[in-house]
Amino acid sequence: MAILNDGINGGFTGKVGSVIGYRLHGKWVMKGLPKVSIKNKIGTEKQNLSRRKFTLMQKFLREVFGYIRIGFNLESKKRMMTAHNVAKSLNMLQAFKEDNTINFSKITLTYGNLAGAQSSRHFADDEGIHFTWDAGEPENYERKCDQVMLMAYSPEKACGFPIFSGARRRDGKETIEISEKYKGTIFHTWISFISDDRMSISMSTYIGEIEY
Repeated sequence: MAILNDGINGGFTGKVGSVIGYRLHGKWVMKGLPKVSIKNKIGTEKQNLSRRKFTLMQKFLREVFGYIRIGFNLESKKRMMTAHNVAKSLNMLQAFKEDNTINFSKITLTYGNLAGAQSSRHFADDEGIHFTWDAGEPENYERKCDQVMLMAYSPEKACGFPIFSGARRRDGKETIEISEKYKGTIFHTWISFISDDRMSISMSTYIGEIEY
C-alpha cells in the first residue's frame, strides 16, 4: 500500500505493484523493484563473492553510521544520493584486500577538500586514546578554528568510538575516552577536520592500529 502526498499531483510513499516511491533531497522519487530469477537467487561464484563483500561493508558502515552521515553529508548533496550510499560506493571500490576482507587503511570516513591532518600521532593509556597533530603556525592561520573529528573502531567488538566536534585545529590534541572493559582491544583510527560552519570537511586520514 502507498500513501499519496499533496493529492493526485504529489508524490507517494510506499509500494504500488512493482514500484516504490519515496522523497529524496526534497524531490519525489519512484523506483522499480528488480525481478529476481531462481538463477539470481542461487548466484554465480562471482555474484556470491560480491554479495559477501557487500554484506561486510554494509555491516561496517552501519556500525559507524553517525560518523559517515556527517563525513559524506556535503558530497551526498552534490551527488543527490544518501551519505550511506556514497560512502558504500567509494569504499566498495577501494577498501578490500586480496582475500576479500576489509582493508581498514583504505577506508574513507569523511570526504571533502578541506586541509587534512598533518603529522598526526596517537598513544593509549588508562584514560583512552590520545591524538596529536601539527597545529600549524599561530599567525595568520586561516583554519585554526576547524574542529577535529576522530574515530576509533574495533572489528572484534564491532563498535566505534567517535568524536564529531572535538578540539580546534589550533589545539593540536584531543582524547577519545574508552571504558576499561575494552582493555586489550585493537582499534583502527582515523582523523578529519570540519569547518565551524559545517560547510567544509577534509578527507579522513587513517592513522593506524593501536591497542588500548
